[in-house]
Amino acid sequence: MLGKEIYIEKYRNDLEDEARWLEYGAVFKANSVETLLQHHRIRPHTLLELGSGTGAVIRECQKRGLADEYFAVDASEEAIAWARDRSPGIECVVADITDPAATLPKAVDVVVLSHVLEHLENPREFLASLRERMQFTWLIAEVPLEDLLASRLKNLIRDRTKNTAGHVQFFTQKSFLELLARAGFEVDESLRYALIYGKEMLEWQLNRLSPPRGKRMVMRMTQRHLPRTLEPLWVRFYYAHFAALCHSSQR
Repeated sequence: MLGKEIYIEKYRNDLEDEARWLEYGAVFKANSVETLLQHHRIRPHTLLELGSGTGAVIRECQKRGLADEYFAVDASEEAIAWARDRSPGIECVVADITDPAATLPKAVDVVVLSHVLEHLENPREFLASLRERMQFTWLIAEVPLEDLLASRLKNLIRDRTKNTAGHVQFFTQKSFLELLARAGFEVDESLRYALIYGKEMLEWQLNRLSPPRGKRMVMRMTQRHLPRTLEPLWVRFYYAHFAALCHSSQR
């Protein structure tokens, strides 16, 4: 099953839990959007999130008043119905963003791709086609960095493609920046940060997954305690989120 198809299935069968999980992570992801926009004094009129899921990130952007008009697009009818019911003032659209025939807004100021590209089999082709299909001034794209040293060592004894998150791309900072450049974008600024689970967020996830005791201890260490105490080393060698503000190289 492809990365995007995994999420369509999750939204169909486990919508409430997926929506709650996305709500937990939305603050971190919206922080990236807000920081990058503010550093460049960008106050967009329109902000569009592609692959928005249940709309957690774009709702958080709306709460912060980062734009005047908001659009959310996702392939899951269930996720968009959830978002539409809970997102007054956001235009929510069902569309497969990887389909060249999909109807998308023709022109917006900022496009957000938050943890989408790692789910696509051909992210470069998607990004390049996006530049042809839409008019937009800025792109903010964020991905997890999962091809760092510690992960490469772990992958010697496991098949990383068999992951429950539906990731089919595994990035380093360098490989992600190269992807953006090959797709025709120039990076204006980037940021890298550790995802540090809050106590409530972590305990909810542990109760949801019900891992054995040993795995539970490992998750507490790697998802909360170690990132907090070793953040500079953690984001360099183990795991990080990476966001980039870009514009078209043909601008």
